[in-house]
This record gives sequence, structure tokens and C-alpha cells, in this order.
Amino acid sequence: MSQDSLPDAIERKMADRFTYRGMWIAVVVLGAWFVIGFIRSPEASWPERMIVLILLGALLLVVTVDHVFSRSTLPALDRTPHRAIVTGRTQRDTEPDSEGVCNPYELVSVRVDVDGDSLDAQIADIIDPASLDRFVEGSQWFVYAFEDRDAQGDDAWHRRVILTEQHDDVIRSGYNLTTRTLRGGLAGTGSDLLLRRFANDGR
Repeated sequence: MSQDSLPDAIERKMADRFTYRGMWIAVVVLGAWFVIGFIRSPEASWPERMIVLILLGALLLVVTVDHVFSRSTLPALDRTPHRAIVTGRTQRDTEPDSEGVCNPYELVSVRVDVDGDSLDAQIADIIDPASLDRFVEGSQWFVYAFEDRDAQGDDAWHRRVILTEQHDDVIRSGYNLTTRTLRGGLAGTGSDLLLRRFANDGR
């Protein structure tokens, strides 16, 4: 694959890493300024220290939340491609939020044959409207499933599958992994999910 044909997700990942490193550099700079404020002459005033502490605390909160939802290790993924047949779509976020904003999207429902068992699941990739018309009922796609398929509940991990690299041309606008959801970024080709780290990577 040439550099020009790389999925957009890889470019987003590189930009994200740059931003993440920038945030940590800012944390180090603010922390160093706070410490130096005690030993420099004249010492930093308490209002200055409070401002730096507030900025430092807010930035650390952003970094922590970002790590939990965007960088933490995901459950083990079975990277054996499975054939999935589209069975329909499910509307999400159809209710306005606290600010009255409603940003609905659809998750594609599929039936997957995994190890001889038929599994009803949803594709975790949020398919952008520009590609959604390709996911008609009966169409077939290749997906990866999570290894732990004993979890309970409709929103458990085993109810999500991920499009394989074979479908990197599909335009996505984020992903929905129950408690870990990415939305609001730029839509593009390639899978942001498959660039994440999974528990069985490196086995």
C-alpha cells in the first residue's frame, strides 16, 4: 500500500499521538513552573500558584479521561475474519442531550457465524452516511469478534464486532464500544478501533 493510499485513520492516529505528547509536555512545564515558583526570587504569588494549579489539574483530568476512553487496553480480539450478514440497523442517540442537541447515528446489525455459533451483534464502527448505503440487508462483510463471548447483556463486549482491514475503504465517523465511544472527530477511511491496543496483542 502506497503512502498516498493509507487509510485516514492512520493519519488521525499520528495527529492524536502528537496532541497527546503535547498535553504531557504542557503538564511537565506547568509542574516545573509551580515548583520553581517556590525557589525563585521573588517567589511566585499565591494567585499565580492557584492559576497554575487549576490549569495543571484541568489538564491532568483531560489526559486521564483521554487515556481511559481512548488509550486503555481493550479486551482480547480474535483476529480471525468471520463473515457477517447485515440484518438491519439500530438508531442511537435519538434523544436530545442536556443542551438540547440531538446527534443520531446508526449502528449496523449483523449475524455472524463464530466457531459454529450464530451470533447477533452490531458493528462497532460507526459507518458514515457516505458509506452507509453499502450496508443493505443481506450484504456480507468480514469482521473480527472479541474472544470473550460469555459476557451478558445486549451491550456487552461480545455484542460488538469490528470491520476487518479488508474494508478500510469504508468511511467511518467514530465507533461505539458500549462504555467507550468515539464521536465528533473527522470522518474518514480506515479503522480507529484496530489501531487501539488489545489485551492479546503481542502474544
